[in-house]
Amino acid sequence: MKLKRRELLLFLGAGAVTAAVATFLATRKNLFAGKGLSFQPVKGAMPLDIYDIAPEQQVKDYSTYEVVDDLVLPEGYTYDIVAAWGDKIGNSRFGYNNDYLSFIETGKDEGYLTINFEYISAIPWMQTYQQVTGKSLPFAEVQAAVKKAPKAGINAFGLPKEEEALKAKIRLLCTEALLDQGMGVISIRRDPDGKWVRTNSKADRRISGISGLEDGWYLKATGPGAAVFRKTQGQGYIDKLGDRIIGTFANCAGGTTPWGTVLSGEENFQNQVAEPVYADGTSFDPKERPFSINEEEISGEGNVLGLAGNKYGWIVEIDPANPNDYGTKHSWLGRYRHEAVGVKVVAGKPLAFYSGCDRRGGHLYKFVSKAKVTNPQDKANSRLLGDGMLYAAQFNPDGTGRWIPL
Repeated sequence: MKLKRRELLLFLGAGAVTAAVATFLATRKNLFAGKGLSFQPVKGAMPLDIYDIAPEQQVKDYSTYEVVDDLVLPEGYTYDIVAAWGDKIGNSRFGYNNDYLSFIETGKDEGYLTINFEYISAIPWMQTYQQVTGKSLPFAEVQAAVKKAPKAGINAFGLPKEEEALKAKIRLLCTEALLDQGMGVISIRRDPDGKWVRTNSKADRRISGISGLEDGWYLKATGPGAAVFRKTQGQGYIDKLGDRIIGTFANCAGGTTPWGTVLSGEENFQNQVAEPVYADGTSFDPKERPFSINEEEISGEGNVLGLAGNKYGWIVEIDPANPNDYGTKHSWLGRYRHEAVGVKVVAGKPLAFYSGCDRRGGHLYKFVSKAKVTNPQDKANSRLLGDGMLYAAQFNPDGTGRWIPL
């Protein structure tokens, strides 16, 4: 029998003794055969070890497969559709492509559900936008204009006055696309029948890719990045908004703090705004990430709005219970393509936050606060994210490593 590297490491961590070998292999066999599980696994489209089916039988059983347009769960499990794209949230709508979910309990069987809306899938989004929203967008006209433009796309932010009509169409399309990205908060409870339903509290809201653009609900910033945002001159592009930030998008995985706030990692922001920055921290010009659209993809959505790329790629923190909180980007936690956030909070010790850059060659990072935690449940702990040190992990071939202060 062959062991995968991950399984071998797990085994070695338990202690390399002969008796453990037999136990480990027997456990593995039982798990892969589905034994010891409290449910009968759903039969998938591909044969797996867990089904414990002989190769000859696999050929027979999997010669055809029926695709069901539903979420198929094991017997005894159910699901409830609590919200779907386009459903009303406050004065906005439920976004697209859910990623991280965080449930903050406020009472028995009720609480706030915070949702990340990572990106839009261009094909189904364009095909169904009018059906879902009841509005239309100038997809055909804008696509035709992009086809005539240079291969990279259109610098809509820099279009001359005589092309204001095209710029307005691109702006409309991009603001709607960014509206469907970001974060959302909805209040839910489980009714006596066990079904989860929305309760539509005053805290229900969207923090979208355009929050602050027209409604004044800007996101805030802490740490050294905020000082860069407040620059009035520099090597690169400055949006003249100071430390006010328009929206959040590319929100992938996240984390939840013991004091009841939610953390959201901005990951593939480079698809919508310029990723590089100059030595003084200022952004590359929006023209470096031009707008583009075809039948399968929309990119550079921040171009027409003149979004400063250095304001994206951060960890965003929100308090779901506070209807006036539209998010704070904590720059001490680093700017990169964030995936999840691991939180370590111990009374009497500094905060420790861990996250990774989800790209080829990306690194692991940790933030350690300067001040110490008094009460892990105190919402004032958010202030500790404003000062500390960011470290990058360096791994050695022998399994050792060190944290390098940045």
